[in-house]
Amino acid sequence: MAKAKVLLKRRKSVRNTRKITGTMEMVSTAKYKQSYTRIQASTPYQKKLREVMADLAGASIDVEHPLLQSRAVKRSLVLVITSNRGLCGGFNANLCHMARDFIASERAAGAELELHVVGKKGSQYFRHRGEKMTTHDAFGERYKFADVNVLADDFIRRYSAGAMDKVTVVYQKFYSAGRQRPIAETLLPLDSTVAGGESETAGAAKEKSRREKNYIFSPDPGSLMRELLPAYVKSTLWNDFLQSAVGEQLARMLAMKNATDAADKLIRRLTRAYNRARQSQITNEIAELMGGVEALK
Repeated sequence: MAKAKVLLKRRKSVRNTRKITGTMEMVSTAKYKQSYTRIQASTPYQKKLREVMADLAGASIDVEHPLLQSRAVKRSLVLVITSNRGLCGGFNANLCHMARDFIASERAAGAELELHVVGKKGSQYFRHRGEKMTTHDAFGERYKFADVNVLADDFIRRYSAGAMDKVTVVYQKFYSAGRQRPIAETLLPLDSTVAGGESETAGAAKEKSRREKNYIFSPDPGSLMRELLPAYVKSTLWNDFLQSAVGEQLARMLAMKNATDAADKLIRRLTRAYNRARQSQITNEIAELMGGVEALK
């Protein structure tokens, strides 16, 4: 009897947990769709910006800008984008481990490192390791372009002034719903292919030739490029934040789905164990009853 009660109580507890994980899975699915929609909305702007910059680069032979200047890395800034909440599988752990290894490699190369962390989970991890850092926990779960823009302006200003020689962003890069991974990506200095246009495939070359026109630039292409480069940095950093947000919700959705499926299996096992225990209990009670009847004869 005691065993059956224990199994019944445990099954009830697992069912309650399953309700929580199932609800969290549905919430994460809705948030994932919202985050993915934000990425889709920002993609046309990013694509068009690159097209305009490629056209300008074709008209301007040399573009000089502080954001394009590469120099020896004596001072390196690393921005790590993590989440404020857990229950998302290995999302935060993988990001923190990659950031830890990258920081170690930068220090081994002799660079003085400045660490910036977005998200409470990342802050807790690096605080436990005794790292000095600047935290940005106030970003919240739904990132705003205005907040990211302030951060990008600070990076641009400091890099242009020579206070930093390199800016790297560690975030979860989103390729598709079935493929994403943590990555350490250089934000500054900008690669020269940004100003000159990326190497073109046959399809990209055909698209470029289709939209080529005799533009009249005012002001000159170099001046326009110098205005667009900071905008490109801001849009790139914003896209990094959006990809990280999508990755977080997708990781949480999958983690909660796995937890819900595991709870379903456990509930079925506990139900079978409870039925066997209850059957054994009933059999014993019948045997005791029959023994009592025989004793009364």
